Amino acid sequence: MSNFPKMEKQKAEPEKLGLWLKLVIHGTYTTFGQKMVLAIPQILDVLLESTHRYNVLLLVRNMVFNAKSHPKLLNHGVLLDFVLSSVFADKPKQTVLALQIVLYFIKLSTKAKLIFRNKGAGQVLGKLDLRMKEKENSEIVQVLQPLLDVYV
Repeated sequence: MSNFPKMEKQKAEPEKLGLWLKLVIHGTYTTFGQKMVLAIPQILDVLLESTHRYNVLLLVRNMVFNAKSHPKLLNHGVLLDFVLSSVFADKPKQTVLALQIVLYFIKLSTKAKLIFRNKGAGQVLGKLDLRMKEKENSEIVQVLQPLLDVYV
């Protein structure tokens, strides 16, 4: 762990954090790397304060595939709120990542399905569905449809 930079929430510079985040994302492609990332103290808090929303979503999406990551991710309520709010991101790629996170979580974890339901995922996804039908964004609708089947 000592090879990771000490990340303090108050002092993290956006440029340095962005570069560090890109490096960490590459580590999340393996189970071992995911374990190491989650071992970094307060990593989720630091990530959520980052202005690099796309990279944070990418990192979380990678970590969802590892069931051993689920307890730490699911128990961080702010992270799940961040993911749900990201479905309304201005950038379609962020919306797709957020939807993928929700979809993979609920496909891999019954607990996640219940947590997202309690957080109002059905209403959020229903609103997004209406918006996407107006905009005719097929990439988002394609990812959204399986979620609507579960929640709406």
